[in-house]
Amino acid sequence: MQISQILYKIDSGDIALPEFQRGYVWTRDQVRAFFQSLYRGYPIGGFLTWSTKAESASTRGDGPEKDGTVQLLLDGQQRVTTLYGVTQGHSPRFFEGNQAALTGLHFNLETETFEFYAPAKMKDNPLWVDVTALFQGG
Repeated sequence: MQISQILYKIDSGDIALPEFQRGYVWTRDQVRAFFQSLYRGYPIGGFLTWSTKAESASTRGDGPEKDGTVQLLLDGQQRVTTLYGVTQGHSPRFFEGNQAALTGLHFNLETETFEFYAPAKMKDNPLWVDVTALFQGG
């Protein structure tokens, strides 16, 4: 499954977070390292979901807004939430955690490294690209 399909399934309510899962706990260092791994093509692990009836699923956030079945995300929540938050520019509906961990990630075109926004270093420097803006087409 492609990343875009996973993100779409979160938006459509086809993927939800079960209530028993902890909230988002990754730090900015973990977010940065995750995107560095993606960029370098390193393995990032898989995702484990469980298909169950939407009306009986106990989920975080607003819960499934659909009939039929929902995929409960059992493993990979930190990775999926990071992908969603950074690429979409906002957290998924099931998000519970520190929003700052998902905002301001930049990529340096020269050194090929990821860092969070630091005005003294990055302001008006065309070598630093806002990752979220890039995914949003900006």
